Amino acid sequence: MTVFFDEVVGYQTRLIRSSIVNAFKELKIDLYDKKTAFIKVNIVRPAKPNSCIITHPVVVEALITVLREKGIDHIIIGEGPAAGVDVGSAFKTSGYLDLAQKMKVKLLDINSADRVKKKWQYGVLELPLDLLNSDLYINVPKMKTHFHTGVTISIKNQQGLLSPQAKKDNHSKHDLFYSLISIAKVIRPDIIIVDAIDSMEGEGPTKGTKKHTKVMVYGDNMFETDMACCRFMGVSPSDIKYLEYAINEKLITSDPIIKGDAFTTHRTSFEMPSSKPKKILNFYSWQNYRACAEDEHSFEEAIHLALIRPKYWFTFFPKFLYFIIFGRFHLLRGKEAKLPAAPGRILCIGNCCRETAEKHGAHFVPGCPPKPEDILKAIERMK
Repeated sequence: MTVFFDEVVGYQTRLIRSSIVNAFKELKIDLYDKKTAFIKVNIVRPAKPNSCIITHPVVVEALITVLREKGIDHIIIGEGPAAGVDVGSAFKTSGYLDLAQKMKVKLLDINSADRVKKKWQYGVLELPLDLLNSDLYINVPKMKTHFHTGVTISIKNQQGLLSPQAKKDNHSKHDLFYSLISIAKVIRPDIIIVDAIDSMEGEGPTKGTKKHTKVMVYGDNMFETDMACCRFMGVSPSDIKYLEYAINEKLITSDPIIKGDAFTTHRTSFEMPSSKPKKILNFYSWQNYRACAEDEHSFEEAIHLALIRPKYWFTFFPKFLYFIIFGRFHLLRGKEAKLPAAPGRILCIGNCCRETAEKHGAHFVPGCPPKPEDILKAIERMK
């Protein structure tokens, strides 16, 4: 199957619309008799359009314009942000609330949507009713690196179709990488449109660095589209665990046919996320693919809260600074978190880390994700 790379130098509606029309011709996309469309975007958390964290709303605006020109009038934009994220804030900050009002389309919070049960590898998978009732399913991810999965493109973007509990289960109960492939066996988009005008490298999917890659990527097969994107990013597909599973299960049987001069002219090498813990002085935040990103965001929000509220200036900060200057402080997250070899104070946060805390007698903050205030109180109680 074919994956098409097209040069698009900026987020102008006319440029992106022209690119989409061109891509549909290259891929021979047939929209005959299609009347309804479901567009799955990537809005993992509240982030502005130019942050490179989310699918840029101008891409979706151009897509809606093209679909309406093709006679598709009933269009839904859907996303289920990460567990614990305020969906209203995510839709507003990202610009999608304004976009939905401007284009007069429905903006669906998938986290609270009506669902239909489907069988999958781990029992029952509940998918959005609006998605299954649509004639056309279009997956519109952002090209990014990801500290859990290496990259996040179209296959990882489907995690947002799940209920909040199912997302948590994929981290805590199941093999996350195999879960992504199992979801792809149940539901596959008709069209994939990857926003890679500005991409993210380094500590993605939310803390990386903007990379002006100047392409849009199009395909009609998730596995081959993600493979082609990996090669564009300078990443071996076999190094991406979920693609390795797909190759081993023969879900990918041949290399994708890559079209478009933009693949060659703009091909680059992405800086990948570090496997080392994040370190500031003697503070270590340890990586664990079985932890969701929102636990880490809760800790960051706790530090921000302590900075803006004077009551913490003389209670939390003196103790925390003492710990990370004169000692060693380890932050652990996720199920089966590994205990650091170096001694020091250990704080386990999030329900998935309870077992580790109990096993090793470490300090523990419950929650999924934990509340920032509870994290500050736990550190204040440390001796």
